[in-house]
Amino acid sequence: MSRRRQRNVQHSSSSSSLQKQKDEHVFSITQLWTLPRTTLLLITPILSSTILQVSPRYIEPVYGNVFSSLYFDQAVIASLFFGIIIGIGFVAKSKDLTSKVRDEKLSRALIFGIDLCGIILALSPLNIKVLYRLSEILGPYIGPHATQLGLAYPVIFLLGYLNTVVCARLSREQHFPVIRWTPYIAMHITITVTVTYVLYNIETRGKTCHRLYFASILITLIGALFKFLLKTYGEMNLIEDAAQRYKKLADVSLSNKIRSTSFLLLPQIFIVIIAIYNSNFNSHCNTGISQKTIVDDVEYTVLARNESITGWIEIVEEIGPRNIRVMRAGHSLLGGVYKKSNDSVFGSFYFLEAVRLIGNRNQVGQERALQIGLGIGVSAKSLQAHNVLLNIVELDSAVYNYAINYFGLEPKHNIYIQDGRKFINDEHSQSYDYVLHDVFTGGSVPPSLFSLEALEQIKRILKKDGVLALNFVGSEQWPHAESLALVKNTISAVFPYYKCFREGPTEKSSFQNMIFFASVKPIIFRNPTNDDFMGSAMREYMLGSFMQWSIDLTKLRNVTDIITDLNNPLDKLQHLSAFEHWKIMRNLFSQEIWINY
Repeated sequence: MSRRRQRNVQHSSSSSSLQKQKDEHVFSITQLWTLPRTTLLLITPILSSTILQVSPRYIEPVYGNVFSSLYFDQAVIASLFFGIIIGIGFVAKSKDLTSKVRDEKLSRALIFGIDLCGIILALSPLNIKVLYRLSEILGPYIGPHATQLGLAYPVIFLLGYLNTVVCARLSREQHFPVIRWTPYIAMHITITVTVTYVLYNIETRGKTCHRLYFASILITLIGALFKFLLKTYGEMNLIEDAAQRYKKLADVSLSNKIRSTSFLLLPQIFIVIIAIYNSNFNSHCNTGISQKTIVDDVEYTVLARNESITGWIEIVEEIGPRNIRVMRAGHSLLGGVYKKSNDSVFGSFYFLEAVRLIGNRNQVGQERALQIGLGIGVSAKSLQAHNVLLNIVELDSAVYNYAINYFGLEPKHNIYIQDGRKFINDEHSQSYDYVLHDVFTGGSVPPSLFSLEALEQIKRILKKDGVLALNFVGSEQWPHAESLALVKNTISAVFPYYKCFREGPTEKSSFQNMIFFASVKPIIFRNPTNDDFMGSAMREYMLGSFMQWSIDLTKLRNVTDIITDLNNPLDKLQHLSAFEHWKIMRNLFSQEIWINY
């Protein structure tokens, strides 16, 4: 009986010992969730997701949609790891200090770093506006990264630095074995990466500038709360006894707490002031601010401005020798007109209308056309004037509204504000006599609308003798001609007959507009008439001359690839066309026009 009782006692003792070890393990892990670490777990995903989403888009009006993202991800990762390395060095250097001094130094580093993140975010619209002036000198390859030194890269660097510092063991945590410290580090990294990924992939609304200073205000509020709790309770953790917190609170008088905390809140006050200034007086953040710029006695006025789903859309008017009005999308022009004659600034925009000049077609009943990509509506107005039933597919409602309000497009059509690829996939077969395809902007094209599968869908929705007119900006000079060859190969894989024309009589070394015409029947153009010219001298010249400007596509035979949904070799060439496009846009307008949006 006594032996059995002894065994029960031993078993009970053993169970208590195991439970105690489990409790100690849980205790040691949960005790690591201190106030600073919890604060960083809140701040890091908010800042990281905002920076990754907003930063490239914010500089698109100056550098275009290709260069604003080119090597951006790699530079962000480099900034993060550089911050981690500096943080490790800071922690290692602090090991020689006394426990109290070391802990205070780490806390001051965290406070300073969090404040600096908020200040950089709040000041970024002003910093970037200054850095934009270097764009002409640095060019589109280096310029975007130099500009991000005023926004993305220092913030990401600080986040790497702060998360390294906050994961350092404090003096009271030195007795924790590394094997118990490692699970916390793993949890910290996992939570941070997971939440950042979720926030980054959530479709967000709002202007980029607004999101920057709203994020800075949010960080300001979190930082202010962090400072107050740190001053009041110190390095509190999740399982600390509440009585100990109240004791700490009672040990410090209310006046001392307010006095010590108010001084620390000066950065937060500064951030709020800068955010208010940006929201009211910075033209990049407040689209209601009327803006005029005078360069070499030529006045440029921004008539309308809106940051839409495809970036910044603007209507700019030039009062001077040219006297023109243009629609700008990022670092690109969607079109423009001479105000006196209402002729298109870009003569090649009349080329798409030449689908009506193809004569060997069986034209029965009223003609129907689909236009993918509207621009300012040059071709759309012509088709409407010739009583062609028109469906327009435009991704950006701001572009459509500006074409109506500032370029005289009459709403005598059906408009679909949606993705062009989805529309042609869902459209009925043999619906159109013509499909006008013009989606080039900012030096890049949407791959999904140039792929083999997309062109097959366009062929399906065309009538048996229907015609595709496709605008592409490229070059006939190697190595840039590879892009043109890829588009030509993809078109020829779908349509047996095709022709291509450049926008002028001579082959240029730089990029220019080129128009492909493709059909399942031979393409034979009739001579244009006065009815086709619609009283426009520019239209008469372009439609009367373009047939003499054909491109010899046989010289592109050494490229055999085609563009598909799964393989888009055009991607690796985008920055080449974007560079030429960037230079052309800079020659058309002064730098002041591009940096003042």
